[in-house]
Amino acid sequence: MTYYHPVSCAVVRGGTTKGLFINTQELPSDKTQRDAIILTLMGSPDLRQINGLGGGDPLTSKVALIKQSDNPDVDVEYLSGEVGIDEGVINYSTMCGNLASGVGIFALATGLIAAQYPHTKIRIRNMNTGKKLEALIPMCPDLTPLIKDCREIDGVQGAGSEIQLTFIEPGGSITGEILPSGKTVDTLTINNKDYRCSIVDCGTLYAFFPADQFNLTGDEQPELLDLNEPFKDLIEQLRESVAGLISQHLDRPILAKQIKIAIYADFTRMVDDHKELTARVINRYKTHKAFPVTGAICISTACVIPGTLLNTCNISKGVEYNVLIKHSEGVISTNSLSEIIDGKVNIKYTSVNRSARIIMAGVAYA
Repeated sequence: MTYYHPVSCAVVRGGTTKGLFINTQELPSDKTQRDAIILTLMGSPDLRQINGLGGGDPLTSKVALIKQSDNPDVDVEYLSGEVGIDEGVINYSTMCGNLASGVGIFALATGLIAAQYPHTKIRIRNMNTGKKLEALIPMCPDLTPLIKDCREIDGVQGAGSEIQLTFIEPGGSITGEILPSGKTVDTLTINNKDYRCSIVDCGTLYAFFPADQFNLTGDEQPELLDLNEPFKDLIEQLRESVAGLISQHLDRPILAKQIKIAIYADFTRMVDDHKELTARVINRYKTHKAFPVTGAICISTACVIPGTLLNTCNISKGVEYNVLIKHSEGVISTNSLSEIIDGKVNIKYTSVNRSARIIMAGVAYA
């Protein structure tokens, strides 16, 4: 039997996602050849991905390409890709924040960085956005990552290594503008009906729509939303419209695949520095079964920008604040620090607690 290309790699669960982690040295430098190998490894295009390592779901059809950095301020560089399931394409236009929690574990396991006790801090540059983040990993005395139960990470069963991810100045990750349409609230018209949203770029690029505009409560189960074909079709029309609106404002093309869409329900105010809301992220293939890290970063940012649909209560600027997002599997919490610069909100950092686990490491064949 002849194998075209052996690739040393690992399957890593990061947060509520899972992907194939590969050192870039294992792949051709030519991007077309590289992507062809990745697609073969994942079994795409095929809805079941039966001939590869993909799981037929957006949360398990991901790839992370890792390399040691030449930058003295960065330890490793990370490029994430959303591997098409029924399409032979890989979307590198946005970052997967959940998958980022596996970067540090992979770097330790493959010797890209040396472990330190009691914590190993890994400085990461995400190559999708150019933004920096840090992973803080608790270590055992034998310099192995501390393993603990994942009950604190809703949407994950079993055990994993605890990871604290801190995203540094994540605003404008995709477009360079935290309000890429130039407004805090935009109105889009589809089939003679208006839909209001707030478009925010922080961590990645989102348009946030109140759920009641779709006669929804925001707490529907993902499976039910996926069965609602008229709703899913409308979301894709809105995704295209958002991309067109931003492209017109920035005078450069923004693709629909770069736009994330979320619906949300009204806030429940708890204390001045603590907000809670319910939200769902509507992916093209399937509704997200938990909640993406970059989505949590972005929605928490929208909470503190005056004038957005989500900014129903004031949060003091210059102090840390916490946002809780309820999703179908539980809650994801963010901790952020904001400041005002020239009248504009700037997010100094946002931290999210995640966990990660290397499920297997070995050789896959393309």
